[in-house]
Amino acid sequence: MFALKEGICPDLKKISDSNDVTKALILVKLREDFSGLAVPQIVRFLRRFYRHLSKQALIKRVHRALDELEERGLVITEIIGSFRFARLTKRGLASIPDAVDSIRKAGLPETRIKRDVKKVIKGNDEVLVPTNVRASREWWFLSQKILPKAPEDLTQFDKELLSLGFETWKDNVRDKVLVFVDDDGNFYFMPYQTRFTSEKYAKKLLAKHNYAWKKATEKYDVAVFVTITLPPVLPLYVQRYAMSYLWHRIKNYLRRRYGFTPPHIYADEPQKCLSLHRHAIIFGIPRIMDKREFTIWLNNHLVNFLSDMGRHVQKTVNNRLSEEQVRALDALGKKLLKKYRKYRRKHPKYQGPINYVCKLVKRGQIWEWENPPPDYLKYLEEKQKQRNLAYDGASISPSDYVKKYLVKNLEEIVEYEEQSNDSPVKKKPPNPKLAWYWLMRARFYSVSPVFRMKDERKGPSEELRFVGSFKRDEVYYFVEHS
Repeated sequence: MFALKEGICPDLKKISDSNDVTKALILVKLREDFSGLAVPQIVRFLRRFYRHLSKQALIKRVHRALDELEERGLVITEIIGSFRFARLTKRGLASIPDAVDSIRKAGLPETRIKRDVKKVIKGNDEVLVPTNVRASREWWFLSQKILPKAPEDLTQFDKELLSLGFETWKDNVRDKVLVFVDDDGNFYFMPYQTRFTSEKYAKKLLAKHNYAWKKATEKYDVAVFVTITLPPVLPLYVQRYAMSYLWHRIKNYLRRRYGFTPPHIYADEPQKCLSLHRHAIIFGIPRIMDKREFTIWLNNHLVNFLSDMGRHVQKTVNNRLSEEQVRALDALGKKLLKKYRKYRRKHPKYQGPINYVCKLVKRGQIWEWENPPPDYLKYLEEKQKQRNLAYDGASISPSDYVKKYLVKNLEEIVEYEEQSNDSPVKKKPPNPKLAWYWLMRARFYSVSPVFRMKDERKGPSEELRFVGSFKRDEVYYFVEHS
């Protein structure tokens, strides 16, 4: 028995048998195409859920469900040629939130909203990718193509494909609107905003970043800058879990050494090969450890992570993996450990994850490096080429350096909007590094709770229920003419 919330929608009271689940699935499928779907199209969609039924039995079930939905006024059907077509009504669209809720309660894996594990086939191996089920088609396609690959195996074609997929996704998002419905069946619309397409959203992230630095500067006089770079032999989706594991080990070590948990501001960034590295500023401490000792220390923890990867990932995703998935990740971790040791043998000077550690000095209200990291100088050269300006060693602070991709993202949004206004702006080629943030679901930066700006969210009222995201013209036309 799968009961819906009472009093929310009078059209779908209970999910008490498989026929009610069928009706909920049909409503959700019809939401994808407001022009309507033929019975054979609906049958093909439902076969993944009713593999035990014959085709004829499933066709009968669909017709019976459509009859009941039409009696309730949720769908309209008509016969065109030899096919029966069905499309949603306004009342049916308003019933979508309850239909999704009922499907979720029925435990159908295809419609689960929470995080899950996606299976990706790579050669003869089946790789388990812990990720979010609810995603765009562009992201799903690229996640299966690119996420299971190690950065050293990515080709130029892979990077171009990633950039083009990212640009396609942004174009589709800009043409979408979020739809909500209240208990009376009235519809409400909100713009579909993301950090990659909304100037307001991107500026808000920048303001939060600047606020965090302001709070850190007011409270602390000493800090350490650290960069950790993972080896390019680990698949992209494994790198995020490996970095998270290493970061927690560092914070745990500092907590035991100094007697408190030092706050931080860090940014995950892609290298040219799209391998993950992290720039972090840890406040309130003068030192972590000697660089050589730190390298060996990081290597030992990375080996520990790979040797027992299933259990460590299980803890990272809050115990949401099954025993079978944990075993599969353990087996994959052991393969990657062999690959990592082979990589170390090929590079005798490599002792562990590459890192850079230096002290930050505060002069007035400005933080500066005692000794800037090597890639900082390369970054200055790039800025000089782009703007034809000369920079001295103190012109870009650690704060500016950490937020550089956040700024690049904002610049691209502004450039797009200027092009939309027919301004003579030269279009830049797609940036695979920005697309990396989208593919990896990575934040531009992260800060400790003590540095976070209080966010008074003004979202939709609690009385409104989310229906879905649709193309603007399509949903407006549907609501107006239904």
